[in-house]
Amino acid sequence: MNIYGYESEDGDLLKMQEITLQADADELKKLSKFIDNTIKLIEENGDSFGHEHFSDFSGMKDGPDIIIAK
Repeated sequence: MNIYGYESEDGDLLKMQEITLQADADELKKLSKFIDNTIKLIEENGDSFGHEHFSDFSGMKDGPDIIIAK
């Protein structure tokens, strides 16, 4: 697994050594459901799976997004 991120919207894509999630229990539950749903999509679509956005899944448009790509 590789982790990538942007420091700002106009910044370069960086390979991250580690990340920290500052979240409450409800946010982590939503994230867990997103990950479970994305696992199902990867298993169903195999190599044709592209990527999924947490913001699309959760409807949370403010704040940073989490994107899962294969």
